[in-house]
Amino acid sequence: MLMKIDGRSLSHDALEGYRLAAINLYKSKVDITVIAQSFGVTVQAVYKWLWIFRDHGVQGLKSTTGCGVEPRLNEEQFKSLIRCLRRPATALGYPTDLWSGPRVRHLIKKLFRIEYHRKHMPRFLHRLGMHLKKPERRALEQDPKAVREWKNKRLPEILAYAKKTKALLFYADESLISLIPYVGKTWAFPKITPIVRVSGRRGQHVGITAAVNEQGRLCFELTQEDETFTSKTFLRFVRKLRREFPSRKIILVVDGAPIHIAKVVRSFQEKHKRNFRLEILPAYSPEFNPTEKAWGFVKTKKMNASTATSKAELRLKTEGVMSVLKKDKSRISSFFDGKLN
Repeated sequence: MLMKIDGRSLSHDALEGYRLAAINLYKSKVDITVIAQSFGVTVQAVYKWLWIFRDHGVQGLKSTTGCGVEPRLNEEQFKSLIRCLRRPATALGYPTDLWSGPRVRHLIKKLFRIEYHRKHMPRFLHRLGMHLKKPERRALEQDPKAVREWKNKRLPEILAYAKKTKALLFYADESLISLIPYVGKTWAFPKITPIVRVSGRRGQHVGITAAVNEQGRLCFELTQEDETFTSKTFLRFVRKLRREFPSRKIILVVDGAPIHIAKVVRSFQEKHKRNFRLEILPAYSPEFNPTEKAWGFVKTKKMNASTATSKAELRLKTEGVMSVLKKDKSRISSFFDGKLN
């Protein structure tokens, strides 16, 4: 029986020969297990070669030379680079705010006349303490002054008032759950295209209003048949929220949508000001509303690839998902600290 070979003990040319020979054997209908045994490598190694060949052809299987010794920035240059990367890329003359490997490499060459090889960049960026992240979207129309006012003054005042009066602080929002669902990623074999069956009926959706708070409480209500979001539906939800917590003062934070600031809503707030208070977020600032994370969780984790074929079935599935979420206090609390998994 052949011993498994440690690739580090072989020359680049020998490994390249193994890879190319393995592909030829596979084309000749030789079983992958036999190929692996012939070269003394694992089946997984052979599969990896096949995947590389599929994506990059013969060129991808050829050996490459090393990219040389990594140049080094001195300590002061290193600190200076970190200070630069903490700023948006536009502040240093780039067309967008985001930092990429090639852009950081260009910046290093521009600032310090030191050129890093592109293959070094992922490891170098990790050394800087950086990680790949999906950026949050921010509206161009957002008013930075209003945002600072909210973060530095208004929100601290609301939190202090809630603590002083022992009020429950909720954040609320409306959303639509569509019959054509979000479809996420799934694991599949290289030659198999995953398929999920979804309804092709457009315009079919269920409206839902929900409120969450940092202690893990959730209140939700679905719109009725063919009902749209109005000040009437919003006030109906507010009344339900107050019924669920009848002995507590409630502070409800919402965006400035017309249904939240309508005359009838302002009248309701004035009439019930002893036990209910409405607060409006800065315009175009959904990142300050944790309910947005609740929608992300429901749509991409729980309702993704939903097999509902009718609005009635979609309604039942949505109500079921929200009812289960309502019992998961730790998950609801996670919407407030960025730990949505």
